[in-house]
Amino acid sequence: PIPFAIMATDTDSYIQTTTMNFVSRKATIDGAKQVELKGRSIVEHDVRIRGDLAPVQVGRYCRIDPHTVIQPPNMPSEDGHVPILIGSHTWIGENCTAEAAAIGSMCWIGKNVDLGARCIIKDCCVIADDTRLPRDMVVPPFSRISTRNGRVHRTELPPAVTIELQERAMEDYQSFVAKQQSRKL
Repeated sequence: PIPFAIMATDTDSYIQTTTMNFVSRKATIDGAKQVELKGRSIVEHDVRIRGDLAPVQVGRYCRIDPHTVIQPPNMPSEDGHVPILIGSHTWIGENCTAEAAAIGSMCWIGKNVDLGARCIIKDCCVIADDTRLPRDMVVPPFSRISTRNGRVHRTELPPAVTIELQERAMEDYQSFVAKQQSRKL
């Protein structure tokens, strides 16, 4: 669960948790007891995480950009929802809807992406802006996915993308923290 030992003042726009997560005061986290942020992640304004439906677990050094909804998908034949697992060093862009069952580590999800119900995105994937993935799709590791004319296109990524995406996520977090500290001065 998110350890909400608030270290920010009421005038700050982010709540800093004990595990060094930054959660915007304008984000909505439903069912916070079922939402776990592992540490050093950023949840921007107007993000909605639906922990009231099923558990949502977010790894380290993740970022969820504004106007994005993380919502556990419905189970296909039963009442209830599938938990969502988001790996470490993953970035989810603006205006996204994620109903995926799993998003791997070191993934980069572009802007305006719609991840259909129960999708599974393996590690080290890049999903291009404006992509729509159909329900139950499994994206293999080291894939770049885009959609054109309603068709899903896949190209293979080199193994070096692992280091690049991991470093980008860590650098983004460090830059964000530096900005937050400079605002407090």
